[in-house]
Amino acid sequence: MYKIKFDDVILNQLKGIDENIKEILSKMFNKIEKKGPKAGKLIDSKLFIYEMKNKRPPIRLYFKYIKNSNYVWLFEYEMKTSEKKQKRTISKLKDKVLRLFRLKS
Repeated sequence: MYKIKFDDVILNQLKGIDENIKEILSKMFNKIEKKGPKAGKLIDSKLFIYEMKNKRPPIRLYFKYIKNSNYVWLFEYEMKTSEKKQKRTISKLKDKVLRLFRLKS
């Protein structure tokens, strides 16, 4: 079983969201707890950043597997809109991971 840590961004996102979205995210979190990095698709092999998708509604959930531990760091989720927005989000997450985990990587 993997342990989940929540980033401040996702904690803020979870405040005041629709109950249906909250339920979907909860199921996604449960899947991550059970499967860890295998629950998502690897989008950066050096930084171990993963993306998990839901089709309806279209949600992308981003997380980092912390190597040599049982922790998964949840960063944020977004409603799928465009490839350009996805690339911006991934780039932002890569920068954040480099800042947060530079001593641990």
